[in-house]
Amino acid sequence: MSRSKPVLFVAAMGYLVFLCIALIRWHLAPEVVLGLTIAGISLVILSLRSYLGLHVFILALFIENAFGSNETISPMKVVGMVILVSWLVNVAVRRRTGIALDGFAAVLLLFLIWSGVSLVFALDTQIALGRTFQYAQFTLTTLMFSSVVDTPARIRRVYWSFAIWTTLSTVVALVMYYLGMTPSASGLLLNRNQLATYINIAIICAYLLYMETKVGLGRAVLITSLPVLFLGIGLTFSRGGLISLAVTLLVVWYRVARTGGFILLVGSIGMLGLLTYVLPKTFWQRAESIAPSITQQEGTFGSRVRLWHCAMRMVEDRPMFGVGPGNFVRAYPRYARGRERRYQALSCHNAFIGVTAEHGLPGGALFLLLCGFAIRAARRGIRIGKATARTDLQNYAVVVEVSLLVLFIAGLTGDVYAMKCLWMFFGLAVALQRMAERALTENQALAAEAPAAVPMEGLPSWALARSRQ
Repeated sequence: MSRSKPVLFVAAMGYLVFLCIALIRWHLAPEVVLGLTIAGISLVILSLRSYLGLHVFILALFIENAFGSNETISPMKVVGMVILVSWLVNVAVRRRTGIALDGFAAVLLLFLIWSGVSLVFALDTQIALGRTFQYAQFTLTTLMFSSVVDTPARIRRVYWSFAIWTTLSTVVALVMYYLGMTPSASGLLLNRNQLATYINIAIICAYLLYMETKVGLGRAVLITSLPVLFLGIGLTFSRGGLISLAVTLLVVWYRVARTGGFILLVGSIGMLGLLTYVLPKTFWQRAESIAPSITQQEGTFGSRVRLWHCAMRMVEDRPMFGVGPGNFVRAYPRYARGRERRYQALSCHNAFIGVTAEHGLPGGALFLLLCGFAIRAARRGIRIGKATARTDLQNYAVVVEVSLLVLFIAGLTGDVYAMKCLWMFFGLAVALQRMAERALTENQALAAEAPAAVPMEGLPSWALARSRQ
């Protein structure tokens, strides 16, 4: 890092000269120059402190839909690009990526390459180009998290950041709901299903951080956040969120019970019992409709089934390259039948079927491999953490594993492949696997250096009485 500051200083001076020319010579609007100035300053700061960029990235997850999300170049997209470019600058200056070329990285790059191949055969190459560029950003996001989060302390702070920002976002959503501004708790995300997914992940983080936190204030913050998160997920009225919550609580409560956290377990059950008295009638109607909507394929679930049938026709017609990245809506009128034509503006609402329809069977298989490698990395972190008596690594790996499970469940009825959160947890899974493998290597090295213990039984009496020289 000794050369990084002079290089960045020279680059900053050059950027300042560029801004002056843009303002005076090219007569750019002052607000545009101000935006470029802020972006340039942020780029320099985040290039020196890549880990800070991760926390800015997590904050952006909760406000990205509130500021021009439908625009080609929105403020949050600019923020995301600044974070990724600053990390690339940091890598170039340090001349060290911190990325291991393992099976996961190979599949990740193959998926990106196949998106480029599918782009050539897309129905609308302009749409496909935009989606492929988005996948390139997701790939960089995964690699950034896997390389920058390299210590248990850093991943713990990432979990804290996600839990805190989700709780604050849920508070905003609850206020907007009770003020009558939104029909359900969606907040600044403007998407109740996405908020429900984030809340499920935050609940996992809160429980397992509580088990790792010894300070009273930290525990108080985590305990206080749980009723807010439970109420928030109830008022999203998201049926998929409720199904994911059941799986989340089953796994997390099992972990809590195994570590002797019976007070936390009983308190959580009591919290949920009290919250049932404040939930509106709409919640119970939505909850009771889960089973009928699945068995009878009615309501929004029925419309999703029709979308999936249409997606399968795309796969049958174009099994190798698909209709092209991001081209599901564009191709839908060609494959819709009868009543299915009413859903022409909707996306596939299934991550796995949707990716396969857009990228063909090879692309769908690569996406499934990505998910499998991520789960495998998290499982390896759990096993090594248990074998080396590193309960911190074990618990942090459980957070990743269950969070990925929540995202995969959400992917059965939603397009989670377009959620940055999924790719962030891909990177965290790889990062945890590397941390666990380093801990295992360190344990083996210490065991090799330790002198072998000589059993006292069987030694002659003169050997025990012999004085040391």
